[in-house]
Amino acid sequence: MEAAAGWRYRPGGRLDMSHGFVRHIRRNQLARDAYERALRQARGRARLPVTPPRPRRPDQPVYRPRRRGGPGGDTSPGPPPDPRGPRLFCLEYEGDDGSVTSVIVHQGDSAEDVTQRVCARSPLEPPLRRALCQRVQDELRQRRGTG
Repeated sequence: MEAAAGWRYRPGGRLDMSHGFVRHIRRNQLARDAYERALRQARGRARLPVTPPRPRRPDQPVYRPRRRGGPGGDTSPGPPPDPRGPRLFCLEYEGDDGSVTSVIVHQGDSAEDVTQRVCARSPLEPPLRRALCQRVQDELRQRRGTG
């Protein structure tokens, strides 16, 4: 109990640092700093040689919408408009052998022209040719709004 009394009435009321706990903490901090310094130096020495960067993917082309009737004229890369006028319909003729002949009919086409184009790709007998011409003529009249 005497030791306890001496402990309680120590002059200045300071902490007893004789246990060495703080010394251990400081020693650990210094050791950690030295270790980190050694790692940094080793990492700096062990750097790999600089390699060229990987090739980049080619840039995507930028989408630029077409101008509609703006200044500078028609700069569209598509084909020029057909002089025969706008498309009316697509005529498909299936021959006896099963082959399909497709002809696009424009507003300025005549029934005879369309029949000749169909016959150039798949020959027809004269009665069938006349029937086709009549049918195309009726269809053209109906699509043009005359008749």
